[in-house]
Amino acid sequence: MNIDEKFFRKHQQIPDQTIVRTPYGGRLVVTMPHGNNIVVHFKDKDLVRHKKRWSQIMYLYYLLGYKLMTKYYSSWRMGENEKELKEMVQREKHNTYLLALDGDTDFQPSSVMLLIDRMKMYPRVGAVCGRVHPTGSGPAVWFQKFEYAVSHWLQKTAEHVFGCVLCSPGCFSLFRAAALMDDNVMKRYSTKSMEASHYIQYDQGEDRWLSNLLLKQGWRVEYNSASDSYTNAPEGFKELYNQRRRWGPSTLANTVDLLGSTTLISKRNSSLSKPYMFYQLFAIISVILAPATICLMAAGSLTYIFGIHSGGALIIAVIPPAIYLGLCFHLKSDTQITIAAVMSDKW
Repeated sequence: MNIDEKFFRKHQQIPDQTIVRTPYGGRLVVTMPHGNNIVVHFKDKDLVRHKKRWSQIMYLYYLLGYKLMTKYYSSWRMGENEKELKEMVQREKHNTYLLALDGDTDFQPSSVMLLIDRMKMYPRVGAVCGRVHPTGSGPAVWFQKFEYAVSHWLQKTAEHVFGCVLCSPGCFSLFRAAALMDDNVMKRYSTKSMEASHYIQYDQGEDRWLSNLLLKQGWRVEYNSASDSYTNAPEGFKELYNQRRRWGPSTLANTVDLLGSTTLISKRNSSLSKPYMFYQLFAIISVILAPATICLMAAGSLTYIFGIHSGGALIIAVIPPAIYLGLCFHLKSDTQITIAAVMSDKW
């Protein structure tokens, strides 16, 4: 079958395509003219749970549990030396890397090579992330560029130097297969959410949850500032607000979970010392106190500019967030976001 001549001077043959039914849905394999394959996986939500985390689990079990291990299992069934096979498996697991990306992430091959170099240099590094640059236009993107500069370029650098990076973001990170296949990593990562806290910790912050599991097993997560990538940032307030509403609670839940295991983690992971965990505790306390700090700053401004008594100024500063908090219990999500946008603009 040929493509219409009016689009191409030469007749272009449609590549060979193979459709395979799989336990998770289906797989489309397209063979390109020079022999390369493009594999597209289709997930059936009746066979595999929906949401991003379960898609990742599907891929990881396919790539690591099936593609990597099947050939060694077949060799073992044929009677080959079990000890040699185990050594070969460990070697391949250690030297197999998975690159996690978002669909809109842009990067150069040199950025990936820098991440691979970090993996080769340090055998106990289970994951490494690069510097993420938000792209787009508008006030929301301007804010995010500043925020990314603080969180990715400063905070992750500090974590990398003082201890260990706590979150390897899914938009541009490299993972070691041996770390993902370690005890209590993939098994725990595929835990079904049964409580409200599980939905926040497991499903809303899956990249931070996976990083937590690696850290608890003694693996190190690092940051390479020379490895650049670019991702599209939300340009509208609604998208930005929804994104931060997911990130905030999940970050808090996963960090609290990590802090709750400080004694165990500091023994298993040399990068996470007790002083470093105290630093993370201080950071979490600062985040929790941030809304109150903003109210105090607003009250101080009212007192300084308008001469209002400090007690009255504090009451005035607390009224808007208190009203919004009350409305959130009764209004729909879209209405909450609209009100938040208006209040953010006016306040």
